[in-house]
Amino acid sequence: MNKVRPFYVLMKALFLYALANLAFAYFNPPVGKLSLYNWLISGRERAPYEREAEYYNIAHTIPVYENMDAMYQSTTLSQPKPADEFRIFLIGDSSAWGFQLRPEETLVGQLNALHLKTCAGKRIVAYNAAFPLPYVMKDLLIMDKVREYDPDLFLWTITLDGFRNRTIFTNYFLDPYSSRVRQLVDAYQIKNLDTSQMTQATFWDKTIIGQRDALKKIFLLQLHGLGWSATNLDYDYRSYPPLAQDQSADDAFFETPQGQLGLADEMLFDVLEAGYQLADQTPVLVINEPIFIAAGVNSEIRYNEFYPRWAYDEYLQYLQTWMSAHQREYLDAWNLVPSSEFTDTPFHRTPKGEKILAEYIIPQIQKLACSK
Repeated sequence: MNKVRPFYVLMKALFLYALANLAFAYFNPPVGKLSLYNWLISGRERAPYEREAEYYNIAHTIPVYENMDAMYQSTTLSQPKPADEFRIFLIGDSSAWGFQLRPEETLVGQLNALHLKTCAGKRIVAYNAAFPLPYVMKDLLIMDKVREYDPDLFLWTITLDGFRNRTIFTNYFLDPYSSRVRQLVDAYQIKNLDTSQMTQATFWDKTIIGQRDALKKIFLLQLHGLGWSATNLDYDYRSYPPLAQDQSADDAFFETPQGQLGLADEMLFDVLEAGYQLADQTPVLVINEPIFIAAGVNSEIRYNEFYPRWAYDEYLQYLQTWMSAHQREYLDAWNLVPSSEFTDTPFHRTPKGEKILAEYIIPQIQKLACSK
């Protein structure tokens, strides 16, 4: 009988583990594309997300924004495109994703319930590619990614808050894709995005050890798929108080006082043009999304807790001027939805609010669908 040599076994195991880490970093395998979704379990209707970690198990979900392969391989938009399908991809923030709404109640769900068709008889099918973060550079990065799933039309919902140049959002969502972000910034001359604080992934970061958190999330996402497939529950719906009609007398837009908004010089409006150019031959329909409009005390100062009137009115005028100067069409739905049809924030809509928005944009969708 051979004598077991524990030290030798340990050294061999450590060597193999180190070798596996080096090989993983060198070959950079696309582990995010390995998914049980749309195969063993049903695909999700929207990207996996939940605001608070303690609700991950309840909602059968976990965000994997560090790996967009895993994020979108878990959704139905990653399925092969049927020949008779006209694909719409919705890009945007949490209101597009559908906070407080079940998938069938969201804008995408409302559009699909109408069973629209193109002039050539193709089925118009909408897919939810939105991710809950009001940040247009995040939207551009997602648009760049989901082009590989063969969209025929992008719906891009925007609002003033999404154009703010915030380092915290850059570090949160863009950092894992720093190389591609810098390529997009250079290619489309995005002048106001500060990439100086973005970190470049090292060889160590690409190892199994360096990727351990993301790999854990990818694995847990597959396990949560069993719960999703059984319940269709991908969000924990918490109660919320109605939005206040009375507003603060403070007229600042976050830290920005009146007259210093810097729409042209500081905000990320050049990301809009980058989105149009990136989409290339795929049409882009930009929608300035509805907001809650208060009617109580100080409503003459603020539309809602996010927007003082002076800032949002300045944004509306600038957006119209920008679209005209760039010869781009868009839909302005900012005051389309009654204040009664918002849920927990001035952007999140009720199912009825989503239906109102869906019906408003349908004519433009059909126009664009029939022009292809």
